[in-house]
Amino acid sequence: MKQLQGYTCKACGFNFEVRYGEIGRDFIEAHHTVPISNLSKEKIKLDPMQDFTVLCSNCHRMIHRRKPIPTLEEFKRILKM
Repeated sequence: MKQLQGYTCKACGFNFEVRYGEIGRDFIEAHHTVPISNLSKEKIKLDPMQDFTVLCSNCHRMIHRRKPIPTLEEFKRILKM
């Protein structure tokens, strides 16, 4: 999934490799666009492009501080305030 979406935060544009060099290469966090708690208990197939986004560690933690969890677009608007 991360290979498909890349390693740059979709909210703020942070890239671990640019900042930290080799140690940051291929590092980013995956964020479920639909909270895991809202998914059915049945086994479902998740689409790596539709059901996830990539966020840096800070954005990933901050997006989870809002309830309900905002969409990526809503969160990006919050960042611009």
